[in-house]
Amino acid sequence: MKLSDSEQKRVDIELEQYRTRLEQMVEEKSKDLIAIQEDLEATNRRQALFIKVLQILQLEADIPKAMNMALAEIGRYTGVDRLATWENHLDGVTYGCTYEWCNEGIEPAIDYLRSMTIEAGKPWFDMLEKDNIICTSDIYSLDPFITQMLEVQGVKAIAVFPLSQLGVHFGFLSFNFCWNKQWDEKDVELMSQISQIVSTATKRWQVETSLHQSQRTMQKVLDNINTNIFVCDYDLLKVLFTNKPFREEAGQVPDNAECWRMLNAGLDGVCKHCPKPHLLDADRKPTGVHFWEDYNPSTNRWYTIQSTVLRWLDGRWAIMELATDITTRKQVEFELIQAKEKAEESDRLKSAFLANMSHEICTPLNAIVGFSSLLAEADDMEERRSYISIVQKNNDLLLNLISDILDISKIEAGTIEFTKAWLDVSQLCQEIITTFSHKTYEGAVELRFDENSPQIMINGDRSRITQVLSNFMANALKFTTEGSITLSYSLEDDNQVRFCVTDTGKGIPAEKQSEVFNRFVKLDSFIQGAGLGLSICQSLVERMGGKIGVESQEGEGSCFWFTHPYTPGPQSILEVGMGDNPISISKSILSDYKPLILVAEDIDSNYLLIEALLKGDYRLLRAHDGNEAIELFKAQTPDLVLMDMKMPDMGGIDATIILRKTGTQVPIIALTAFAYDNDKKLAFGAGCNDFLTKPISPPELRKVVSKWTAM
Repeated sequence: MKLSDSEQKRVDIELEQYRTRLEQMVEEKSKDLIAIQEDLEATNRRQALFIKVLQILQLEADIPKAMNMALAEIGRYTGVDRLATWENHLDGVTYGCTYEWCNEGIEPAIDYLRSMTIEAGKPWFDMLEKDNIICTSDIYSLDPFITQMLEVQGVKAIAVFPLSQLGVHFGFLSFNFCWNKQWDEKDVELMSQISQIVSTATKRWQVETSLHQSQRTMQKVLDNINTNIFVCDYDLLKVLFTNKPFREEAGQVPDNAECWRMLNAGLDGVCKHCPKPHLLDADRKPTGVHFWEDYNPSTNRWYTIQSTVLRWLDGRWAIMELATDITTRKQVEFELIQAKEKAEESDRLKSAFLANMSHEICTPLNAIVGFSSLLAEADDMEERRSYISIVQKNNDLLLNLISDILDISKIEAGTIEFTKAWLDVSQLCQEIITTFSHKTYEGAVELRFDENSPQIMINGDRSRITQVLSNFMANALKFTTEGSITLSYSLEDDNQVRFCVTDTGKGIPAEKQSEVFNRFVKLDSFIQGAGLGLSICQSLVERMGGKIGVESQEGEGSCFWFTHPYTPGPQSILEVGMGDNPISISKSILSDYKPLILVAEDIDSNYLLIEALLKGDYRLLRAHDGNEAIELFKAQTPDLVLMDMKMPDMGGIDATIILRKTGTQVPIIALTAFAYDNDKKLAFGAGCNDFLTKPISPPELRKVVSKWTAM
């Protein structure tokens, strides 16, 4: 049926309306699809950003590089002008900007924002605690402290999100815009998600950094403990950990090295003292700490070791040992044992010394006292001479014994000193031969000086060298009844002068030659002497820088020798003692004139001895103290002064100083019972020319007096 025009028109209108509605619906659906597509693309871009940021933060090992790269990706995506992370510092007092990314044309601000006090930044933290985020386009609505800080940076809008883990804030992430940014929910959601990613990565880094710092601190602590520490696997005995002291002694520890190879180089198996069997019981429960001491031949050291078992980081059983070096303590213990033994030996020797000295002193005293009494009763001159000879011989023995005792005491006390001066070796040796020439057996023993010895000078202590040679000569005379005794010296290649005393006596058995320089050793117990002489000689020679020894053949004789350092010096000099300033002398021809000697001596017996020894050749004048000596000196002007150092009222030192102030050059000889070198230096310092010790040796007194009065 055909529609009317009006009906057709109405249908066309309805169709047009339907088409229009359909087009509107299609357009609306298209817009929805476009919006969905745009949301999907935005979501994909956001997911791509998250994935890329996570990859950077997870895979990049360099933390600063990773954070800077991540901030750059986030900054470019969000269009922010400045993006920065802020963290609380470990000190709990300060916080600061740790990482920053700036858009092109934006001035970085991190350099002056690295450290601020948490107290000053309290407004930030209060706002974050209250609202959880800060998001505003009006910075002037914020706290004045925050506003001022943002103004300096040119910020117009800001969004701040906390960095937190398990509800604990440890910093924040700030998005700064230098234009009036308007926020929407999507912006806030995006920045919130980003802050969560940064929070997780930052906290992980903080934990790792703290752990590494703790490990470094613990390693440093263990490395600076003065104890060797190592840990090894309980079952496999593979080294798991060593500290620096252990590595310095054992060397670098290879991976999977067995502990016994590192502890004792050269071992083929487990150490005999391995503590492993004792550290766990049958139920594999720790038994405690085990201690023991051990000597390690690899390091040549002693250790006290503590061993225990513990659970290692991965849960397995491990053995930990702490080895403390006790070598010094062991050495001290050894030295204490030696000192104890030495003290016991010293006590034994002291007892033997006292017993021996009692015998050695009483023997000559017995002869001196006995024959002195007989001398007073004897009328026959020949008999008196015999008694006098016996008394004199025993006097010499007693003086030598006392001299040896004094030397031993000075050596042990460390007070023995040496006074060096240039001396003619040939002249010295000839004087010694002359001195001993009257002590030989009549016609049986010949004393010789080797004339082939070179003419040399040495810088040494005349009295000490003479003492050693005299001891050698005296011993040779004791054991030589016929033949000869020869004194010689030679210049060795090592700049040493070698002195030798060679005799044709009975010699020394080979098994006793190593003992002759020990104290109290006597090869023949029936020959007088304390057995101290050669021991003293050894100490003197070694202190003068030389060596001493003996070469002997039993039945054929002996050669005692010692060396003395040689330094080329003056070619010839006639030396006499004058303190540290030896002088050359010339002997004058004496006339019948008897020199006048002033003797300053307060003890009568001492003066009478000097008078008995000198009155035949000299005139004597006595003073009882220093004051009287000065008065008599001014009144009489003597040729020589014998000055006792210790006298009442004024001693010899003060008297000598006063006399020297007058300008006199008269020789003054010090007499004293003090035999130490300091006393000698004191006397020479006061102005004395020579020095004699009591008890006075008659030959020595005559020799010194003759020397100074002959000038």
